[in-house]
Amino acid sequence: MVDETGTEVVRLGPHTVQLRPENGGKYPYGNPLVVQGAERTAMLDACLHAAPVDVDLLLISHYHEDHTVAAGRCAGEVWVHERDAEAVRSETEFAQAMAVPASQMDRMREEFRWSPVPSAQAFVDGHVFDLGGGVRITALHLPGHTPGHSGFFIEPDGVVFLGDVDLSSFGPLYSDAESRIADFRATLDRCAQIEASVYAAAHHKGPYWARDEYLAALRVYADVLDERERKVLDLVRAGATTAEEMVGRGVVYRPGRRPAFADQVEVSTCGKHLVDLVERGIVAVGPDGAHTIV
Repeated sequence: MVDETGTEVVRLGPHTVQLRPENGGKYPYGNPLVVQGAERTAMLDACLHAAPVDVDLLLISHYHEDHTVAAGRCAGEVWVHERDAEAVRSETEFAQAMAVPASQMDRMREEFRWSPVPSAQAFVDGHVFDLGGGVRITALHLPGHTPGHSGFFIEPDGVVFLGDVDLSSFGPLYSDAESRIADFRATLDRCAQIEASVYAAAHHKGPYWARDEYLAALRVYADVLDERERKVLDLVRAGATTAEEMVGRGVVYRPGRRPAFADQVEVSTCGKHLVDLVERGIVAVGPDGAHTIV
């Protein structure tokens, strides 16, 4: 069913629908879910085409701007994992977590209707939201993209919302200040263990109704992380000893046309890989910051 705004309402279960925009949920849009219980209604993420209007609960997968659209205007309760909570409550914390310069905050406020939510409440892994009538949503901590990034498991529908474990061809994104590759690897392992009837990501891939198709997509997604690691190791062997020296050399973005933020993402991503490789004893870092293969 398509509503009057062009949003496709996809029925995922008796109590769960996905709201898909015309572009399928590619950034800056997304694919939020709405879950209807006997007593309360919850929205999972708030996006450009689907603001949190007339919901009792807004459950945020993480603090990024495309998942918190107009969250500050939500009349219901706003919840986010405790490790992402301050970035939702405070503009200063949000800008620091994402390395957003002050000059770009006006864009966040205008394009994404972003504002801090000082009253946002914090959940932890396993927190259960009871919507009444046997409808429950369980929080699943899936860190790596952000420290508090979370998914949600909806019962009795058997629907899992994966947030920005989005299964895209771009692969995992872990360039924020506190993102960690080790966390993302643990999240990928946990995602492979989730048994669900429907697997729904926050952006344009899926939903997946067949577990084997979901697992195949998850493997391809995870392989991108491993391929970036191989490229970083090859660059270290070739004499690129810092993250800055790896920019523009194909670790994240292909040669050619690059988005404006590409350098920032590549410095951060390559830096995360170097830190991870040092922690695992594969690479050593000298007092001058130069990296070498052990």
